Amino acid sequence: MKKRLILLTTPVLFSLFSAFLPMLIYHSAAHVKIVKPNTITYQKTISYTGEVQAASTREIYLETPVIPEEILVEPGDHVKKGSLLAKINTQLTKSVLAQGISTSKDTETAEREAALYEQYGKVYGLTEREIAQVFGSSPSALSSQPENTSFIPSEIVSPMDGIITQVDLASGVLCSSNRAAIVMNSVENGKVTIHIKQNDIDSIQEGTPAYIQGEGLGGRTYQAIVKKIFPSAQKKYNGLSSETVIQTELMVLDCDENLKSGYSVEVILMPEEEKEYFTLPYEAICQDEKNTEYVWIIQNGRAVRKDIVTGAELPDAVEICNGIFASDQVILSPDNIHSNQLVVIQQEEPHA
Repeated sequence: MKKRLILLTTPVLFSLFSAFLPMLIYHSAAHVKIVKPNTITYQKTISYTGEVQAASTREIYLETPVIPEEILVEPGDHVKKGSLLAKINTQLTKSVLAQGISTSKDTETAEREAALYEQYGKVYGLTEREIAQVFGSSPSALSSQPENTSFIPSEIVSPMDGIITQVDLASGVLCSSNRAAIVMNSVENGKVTIHIKQNDIDSIQEGTPAYIQGEGLGGRTYQAIVKKIFPSAQKKYNGLSSETVIQTELMVLDCDENLKSGYSVEVILMPEEEKEYFTLPYEAICQDEKNTEYVWIIQNGRAVRKDIVTGAELPDAVEICNGIFASDQVILSPDNIHSNQLVVIQQEEPHA
């Protein structure tokens, strides 16, 4: 009877063991998420803060003092080459200059010089200092003005396409010839100055493309190229620390009025052309005590270590140069995984 009971019990136990074995294996195995290597298209960029500068600045000086009749521009105005900027009252200018010359020749005393200041101040609203600025450093400088007052320009015109940045003229007021009457910046091919870190400069060269963006630009992005890399480096200090940088100028290819001189902008350099990378997410990469990089892949339901060679570090993934195939199932975040360990795929994560 006992033998028969044993014979009957053995198949039952075997059946029960067979039934629970998969469950035991399932619970003893490591439950993992996997990801497959993915090929993505990426373009490396380097970002810096830069300052917008005019490609060229032109200061308009007058050959002789003049009295403007009408000022037609103000700072911020866009003008074309040859545009009329101001009209000159030539008759009044000639009269004032002629009177100043004759008076200076006929008088040498301080009293007559003071009378000259008083006359100009009352008629033209000028101070003694302004009269000195117009004719030189003192009333006696009137004698240095040319006796020929016939060459008085009737107008001031723009020498180039540009933006007016400064107007030092006033209607009916004598304007000096020893300071710029109008200052303007070119609007064509403005430039942006940046300071590139020493460890980035090897990847930058003249002609490297870039784009420019920032606040106050109406949401627009501008195209640019590296135009000049200065030959010497300099120290840039930030508190107690410093870094070595190289001043670099970029030429803006599609400059307009929104890109104002003095603006702070973000410059995104593109030192490499867009290309494809065979990648894995950073969470899949392990490193041992010898700094060897590796991943865990699944083969026949078990974890197998594969040493890899990594390349470019991208924002969300790292380039895999060697060691695995596109079809491999790579364990994501492989904490406490050991060689030949049973694993159960819990979830496959998408890898963009």
